Amino acid sequence: MPRMRRKAFVALFLFTLFIFGTMMGLRTLKPSDGFSDLAPGMDFIGERTERKRLDEKDALASPAQFRSGGSDTKVVFTKSDRDSSIFYDVHIFYYLWYGSPSMDNKYIHWDHPLVPHWDPKNAASHAQGRHTPPEDIASSFYPELGPYSSRDPKVLESHMAQIEAAASGVLVLSWYPPGVADDHGEPTEDLVPAVMDAAQRHSIKVAFHIQPYKGRTDQSMHDNIKYIIDK
Repeated sequence: MPRMRRKAFVALFLFTLFIFGTMMGLRTLKPSDGFSDLAPGMDFIGERTERKRLDEKDALASPAQFRSGGSDTKVVFTKSDRDSSIFYDVHIFYYLWYGSPSMDNKYIHWDHPLVPHWDPKNAASHAQGRHTPPEDIASSFYPELGPYSSRDPKVLESHMAQIEAAASGVLVLSWYPPGVADDHGEPTEDLVPAVMDAAQRHSIKVAFHIQPYKGRTDQSMHDNIKYIIDK
């Protein structure tokens, strides 16, 4: 029995010595030894602060400076005539399919059919029909501008100003080819030039989100992209 206790004590002592030696060895490591590469984000606070200060200096050094790099690099555009910056790694989706009686003689998309209940057992007792603007609209949130028309130039300008104020640098535009629309809307491709002009006035870039449509193929996608570039 005493012999087993002695062996257990020796084993515990050796294990403790091993842990102590390992911790002392880790304390001597530096980021240059490759430890930071093994554990991304575990850099020293001082270095992180210094890097942040350098990033801010680079972002504000030039009135029109672009930077790109790793996943944690901010792509910033700063104008000399304003205090705020725009971040081109922040995207916001934008849809042109809304209409109102004042501009389009009717509501478009605001009166979207009510979405059926996901559970067939409850679908029969779930509300059916369509939304009835202007009070009841097909949106989770009521817009500050009311149930607007996407064709209203004042609405478009207001939206671009709001996006710029939010520092979002890229407008991801929902797009259908000419003459094509979703099941509840109307063609809006003719509005794209006005959107691009308004976006440019606010230093916002435009990316095209080509929506699914009937008959879409690899050849039609090729033609769509060529049309966008040429247009």
